[in-house]
Amino acid sequence: MSFVGEVRRKPFSSFGTAASGLLIAALMGSIQFIKAVARRRHIAQLGGFDDRMLRDIGLTRGDLLDASSGPLWQDPTAVLVVRSVERRAARRSTMREALREAARQDAAGKAARDRRSDGLSPVTPRQDTPVSCG
Repeated sequence: MSFVGEVRRKPFSSFGTAASGLLIAALMGSIQFIKAVARRRHIAQLGGFDDRMLRDIGLTRGDLLDASSGPLWQDPTAVLVVRSVERRAARRSTMREALREAARQDAAGKAARDRRSDGLSPVTPRQDTPVSCG
């Protein structure tokens, strides 16, 4: 007798479910391993670039060494992406600060020019009046 909503299972159906889950996990793990090895080959190709070319993509030789020093099954590109993004963010922050400072200096210079044109600058004696000594 079964209740409403109850599903009847065959005796070894849970074994099949577990086996298929294990097979899928093993397959996914092997695919990730193959991708990691392929990406390590790409890092080896990046090692052939000169320093200028690496700097153009936001990396250094130290970044390549750090990325390839991890375990063989670990994807090394995550380290490279993080380093490149960090450098790009730092460079943009530095540029933003430089632009803000230039804007402040420009505003201060403009205020000083405006004060001089309004006649608020220090008074200088006129040169065309004769000075008597005596």
